[in-house]
Amino acid sequence: MPSNKIANRLAESLQHGHADAVTRQIVEAIWEDVIEGALDTGEPMPTVRQLSIDLGVSPRTISRAYERLEQLGVLTGNAGEGTFVSLSPADPAQRDRWKTLEARCQDLIGDAKSLGFTIDDVVDTLTDLRSTNSSEPR
Repeated sequence: MPSNKIANRLAESLQHGHADAVTRQIVEAIWEDVIEGALDTGEPMPTVRQLSIDLGVSPRTISRAYERLEQLGVLTGNAGEGTFVSLSPADPAQRDRWKTLEARCQDLIGDAKSLGFTIDDVVDTLTDLRSTNSSEPR
């Protein structure tokens, strides 16, 4: 059983194997909890490690979700202090960059499907390319 209310709420809404990636489901669930008032500004979030254990997902999945929520202005992280609900306005330029990236990814997925590849094939290829371009920021 998850160790706190945030993990409990996420565990109830998470659908492993669903069309939406787990990272995206976590981002949307936390966003909805903040908007609906289930999470208050300043409320501490579970650590990446603890939430990954509670949800049975990779720590990298939680880390990516937290990073995305920080970019959206929903969470703020302070080294050594933790991650907290912040609900600060997202930087419009950053938001636009993410929208552009998401649109390009959707195009890539559509192109890959038309060639007979799966999303997993795309992810595997990107992972391989990432390892060959290890000087790129992560």
